[in-house]
Amino acid sequence: MNFRSKEMYIHSLMCIIGGFFGAYAIVNGFENMGSAQTTNMIDIVCTLLGKNYFDFFLRILAFVLYITAIAICVCLGKRTNVNTRKYAITVEIIIMIALFFMPKSVNPLVGLLPIFFMMSTQWSVFHGVGKYNSATIFSTNNLKQCVIGFTEYLLDKNPEQLEKGKFYGNSLIWFHVGVAISYFTCKEFGYMASLFAVPFSVAAFTLEELPENIKDEVEEEIEKDITVLGEVKA
Repeated sequence: MNFRSKEMYIHSLMCIIGGFFGAYAIVNGFENMGSAQTTNMIDIVCTLLGKNYFDFFLRILAFVLYITAIAICVCLGKRTNVNTRKYAITVEIIIMIALFFMPKSVNPLVGLLPIFFMMSTQWSVFHGVGKYNSATIFSTNNLKQCVIGFTEYLLDKNPEQLEKGKFYGNSLIWFHVGVAISYFTCKEFGYMASLFAVPFSVAAFTLEELPENIKDEVEEEIEKDITVLGEVKA
């Protein structure tokens, strides 16, 4: 498996997970998605002005968790030898399992807290392939870039723009595959549906463990053996 194929598979799996938990929050009746902070930050202002201090506190907590997840990923990447991709996937699996045990009576904002941390962690680590910057936890920019790519290809016949359109289209398709899986599983199992996302994370972790190009590694070993034999004969 070459590097680009491996990265595309992992990216697609992350898009499925991003779509799954975007829908997970909506289908299960949470007040907003746990992927982005735009709505949450608006609600921070609104709950403060409306003197709803309990919700204001939870919104602030969600904000802190979101930016903390980003900061942790940056620190791990710059100050340690930790594989941040494996770290992010591990965090996801732990939270997916924890959500399975979440009581049905939980406050919706409390239920969103672990999702905010999980999605922020994923976004901080998995954000595209090669020259294409593509979020795996929401769709707006992916949609924009997909439309730009295909439109510019129709106008200029530039094959690079066709490739761009296909890449972002792939992100959108797999994101909404995750949405569909989440819809049916959440309708049937509620909060416990989080476990249905675990296989996608396990698959991504397994791919991360694979060599980037097995064929190249084998050829490299053969070349080393030939070199050693040549030195012995000399």
